Parts: sequence; structure tokens; C-alpha cells
Amino acid sequence: MSKLNRINWKYALGEVIIVIIGISIAFSLNQWAENNKNRNIRQQYLQSLIADIDSETEHLQNNIEAFEQKIQQIQRIMPYLYGLQNGRDTIAMKIFSLAEIVHFKPQDVTYKTLINSGDLGLFNDFELKKRLEDYYSSHESIRMDYERQHNINEKYFADFMIYNVEFDEIRKGDYSFMDDKLLKSIVQSLYGTYGFAIQASRQGMERARQTKDILSLRLK
Repeated sequence: MSKLNRINWKYALGEVIIVIIGISIAFSLNQWAENNKNRNIRQQYLQSLIADIDSETEHLQNNIEAFEQKIQQIQRIMPYLYGLQNGRDTIAMKIFSLAEIVHFKPQDVTYKTLINSGDLGLFNDFELKKRLEDYYSSHESIRMDYERQHNINEKYFADFMIYNVEFDEIRKGDYSFMDDKLLKSIVQSLYGTYGFAIQASRQGMERARQTKDILSLRLK
């Protein structure tokens, strides 16, 4: 009876060991599958972040070109303000076009998804997370430099067009509104804001390049 019990005990111990090994293997396989799934998700996020940055870089480059065109317009406009040069009819239209605002539209859909979903925790790379946080928080400084043109247009240019410009007289060929010193000050102020916006856009593009380099390294 004692020998039989000893044999059963060894058998039971063997069964326990087999079960433990089976559980360990299953756990390892599940962990491997989970890690592989997380890795695939991280890769998808990295690719999407890079695509967003590429899109934002193109957007900023287009804005720079738009601002440079506006600066060129102002350089052509300035000699006609408070002066009686010929060709004021075509220049007047360029003045009106300055009311069109160039907007900054951050491409941050993927980053917001990472934050709102909690998936940022999938990235255990401190340097990468800090770079992303710094990059997307820098959008606020770009937005502020773009906001200058909006403020001038909203507070001064719009009022000037409403209260100081007689469009019926313009149709008759009267461009005397261009002699108003206030208009010259507004145009000069816009000229300065465009320069600030170009500088902010170029800095944003450089930050985008640096961030993309880090993302690309992590993607390999």
C-alpha cells in the first residue's frame, strides 16, 4: 500500500509539472502574440506619424510661398500708396487680396489619437515620446505668429475697408483711398507679420525634419 501511494505521488507530481510547463508555454505564446501585435500597432502609428509630418511640411512650404507672394505684392503696392503713380487700378486689387489670410492647419490627427486612446503607452522610448511632445506643443508658437495677420485684418484692415473705402467711387476710377496714411500703416504692419510667419514656418519645417528622422530610425 505504501509503495502504491509512492507511485501515485510521483505520477501526480509529474502531472503537475506537465501542467505547469503547458501553462508556461501557453503564457509565453500569448505574450509573444501580444508583443507582436503591439509591435505591429507601433509600426502603423510610426508610419502614420511620418505621413502626417510629411503632409504638414508640404503645408508649411505652401504657406511660405503664399507669404512670399504677399510680400512681393506689398513691395509693388507701397510706391502707389500716398502717391499719384499711374496704374493704381490694378494695384488696388492687390491691396484687397491682402485681406485673404493664410492659415496654419496642424496635421496632428495621429498624435491626438495616440493621446486620446492611451496608445502612447505602447511606446516605451522616452526620447521618442519627448520628441513627439515637444514637436506638437511647438505648434502653438507657429499659430501665434500666424495669428498676427489675422488680428491686423480683423481689427484694422476690415474696419478700414468698411469705413474708409467707397466702392462706388472706385468703380468710377477714384482710388483716393490709397492716399490714406492709415492704409499705409496697415500694409506695412502686414508686411512685418508675413516675415514672422515665414520664420515660424521654416522653424516648424526644421523641427518636422528632426522629428521625422527619429521616427524613421524607430521604424527600421
